[in-house]
Amino acid sequence: MSATSAIRLTRHLHSDTRAAFPTRQVKAKKKTGKAAIFNPNLVGVPKSKQPKPTKLLSHELQAQADASERVLLALRNNGHITASVLETLRQSSERLKPPTKRPQTPGRPWQFLSDSYSRLPSGDLEVQTGWGTDKLLPKNESFTNAPEPKSLPVVDQISSPRAPHVEKVRQQERPPHFKDAKANPLVYSRRIEGLLEPTTDTTLVDVKPLSEHNPIARLAHGLDRVLFNPGVHWLQDPRSRVYNFPPYLEHIPKVTDFAFERLGGFISSSRDEDLWDLARREGRTFAGSTSSLSGMLSHIYFLISGDKDVNTDNLSRHFGKEPRTFTAGQRMPASVVFNHNQGVYAIDSDSDKGDVDKNILTWMGTLLEKYLTTTPEEFAGFMRPNAPPPSLPVEPPRDAYRYAKSEHFVMRSQLDCVDPRLPGTGVFDIKTRACLPIRMDLLNFEENSGYLIRSQTGKVESFEREYYDLIRSAFLKYSFQVRIGNMDGVIVAYHNTARMFGFQYISLQEMDEALFGVGAGVGDRVFNKCVGMLEHIAEEVVSCFPRQSVKATFEKLEGKDVMNVWVQPVEWDGDLEARPIRQLEVKASNFLGQDPVRGSTAVSAVDQPWTTHWSVARLSSTGAEIHRALQGAKDRQFRFYDIPTGFDTESMGQFWDNLSFNGQSPAGEYNPSNFREAGARVMHLRQMARSGREETVRIAAEEAGKTKVWLGGEVEAGLTQEVDPGEAEVMREVAREEGVLVGAGDELVV
Repeated sequence: MSATSAIRLTRHLHSDTRAAFPTRQVKAKKKTGKAAIFNPNLVGVPKSKQPKPTKLLSHELQAQADASERVLLALRNNGHITASVLETLRQSSERLKPPTKRPQTPGRPWQFLSDSYSRLPSGDLEVQTGWGTDKLLPKNESFTNAPEPKSLPVVDQISSPRAPHVEKVRQQERPPHFKDAKANPLVYSRRIEGLLEPTTDTTLVDVKPLSEHNPIARLAHGLDRVLFNPGVHWLQDPRSRVYNFPPYLEHIPKVTDFAFERLGGFISSSRDEDLWDLARREGRTFAGSTSSLSGMLSHIYFLISGDKDVNTDNLSRHFGKEPRTFTAGQRMPASVVFNHNQGVYAIDSDSDKGDVDKNILTWMGTLLEKYLTTTPEEFAGFMRPNAPPPSLPVEPPRDAYRYAKSEHFVMRSQLDCVDPRLPGTGVFDIKTRACLPIRMDLLNFEENSGYLIRSQTGKVESFEREYYDLIRSAFLKYSFQVRIGNMDGVIVAYHNTARMFGFQYISLQEMDEALFGVGAGVGDRVFNKCVGMLEHIAEEVVSCFPRQSVKATFEKLEGKDVMNVWVQPVEWDGDLEARPIRQLEVKASNFLGQDPVRGSTAVSAVDQPWTTHWSVARLSSTGAEIHRALQGAKDRQFRFYDIPTGFDTESMGQFWDNLSFNGQSPAGEYNPSNFREAGARVMHLRQMARSGREETVRIAAEEAGKTKVWLGGEVEAGLTQEVDPGEAEVMREVAREEGVLVGAGDELVV
């Protein structure tokens, strides 16, 4: 092929760009003295028909250069092109390519790298960052003591038609965006990841306790029939006024009259010597109880499920348009303490407010557990006005616990009650559920104890309302606790702190269907994934400050695809704002088989293999930035107290200082900033409570002097006292004036 044929072939292959294809720019002298552009595509084309040259953009030049290379390759393959034309086309292609920008580096690279490492949160080059060590670094050398190299010359290619090969040498300066840089260029200082693959293995395996303990309690007062009949059981039928259970249960004793010191009391994980010993014996690194573990497991579930909504389809139309998300209280950040001792960590719940003892529900749960599992005579021995029973030992024995182990954990669960007729172990938990106003307005418990449950269904004043709130605020925690304890379910006692309304048994299967969906084993898969991820996260938490006790706060914000964990050492003598801190980012993605899916889909797809990919990364942010992020989480943990009826900001301090339910010196310092005036919603609930109290007094006057009818048998002796109508009228007036429920907490009933 001749040179002319080759050029014609080039024009044929690039006819669409022939009009503007300056493949070779060489300045030549015409007779006029002006520079002309040589274009091999226009050889043989009359000047009158040659198009005017157009100015091309850099990306167009690049595209045409690539096209020229393809033509060159085609001509080369034919093997009939002359060397001169081949060289002309090659040079044209190279000339049209835009110059490649040489990346600039700091003038002092060694010192810059040292500065970058020094900005890591540790501030120590010896810290393990997860990126490995430089095994090629000569001995006795480091980033900090290496001699600073001279500034490196950088050669810039100068493109000029007159002098294409002229080189200019200049001294490189430090780029302006690196000058006085404070931000670490590395996002993470450490990152690990892995897979939680499908498995049929049991998540927890029983561990035999080391010490003797109390036998597991049994329900009293005929309450065992609630276990085998689904739905809510009224204590007293509101229509016929007939009692389904002993009237003795209706009025709850006053919390301040109960001798809590006569019980064994709750033992935290760090104070449970058996738990420490079992962890060491079984070779486990971590130990914890249901109360300290359930909060962390809940936030892990929010992460892997993608904030899956709960299922309320079994409720009435009243809740058809109500939210199906978890409540703010359920999503509150969870704070725990990893207490270190000889390589083992016992995990306790942590609270900065220090006002747990001011919560009446904390004590009410303990009281009602004993109230529902003992006879009236046995229970009387735990009331302060009465002497303790002779059979009560000086040092109460330990409560019954179940200990179980996973790969890295030993877990403990208190066993409240048992009935061998139930499936499995027959063990179940006792949960006491205070009504809506009590939970929303804790310090106003005296007035709110007038609130009534009047119906089975309805948006308020109903069992259905309480059940709806249970799904969104408690079922997730209950399901984790039941699984750690290898239980069958929970029995719920509905009350208003002064009066009992009814009982309901909720199996673990029922909770799983409301939380995760329908299907055998759906909840077990979720529990397995959550425990597996917790074990990896716990290892990273304690590695932030090795071999010392640390505080950790877990939070998965709704709508975000990451869970944050903030870690600080417990022991710190300096300024709190300067306390060392680390932040972990935990992420998860889900797969059914090989297909990536949403977390909510993976949770419910019980018939497909579910794999979770997880990662835990330690941020390289500065301490100040992490402290601000942690403070945001602490702010979301905070809840105001509404000032009770009859008090104001001036008298609230005395009320708070005198508030004690266990008969001991009140704890918790009064802080006015923790209190506020009640809002419209709380005021509406208080009005409902006042209306309920008036209804209670009216019914008491109508029933005065009548015999109580108990479907299960005769009224237990000594538990009722008839009141004549005159006394009932006096009681009604007193109740209206003082706002006290007649007979609440007393043995006197009307």
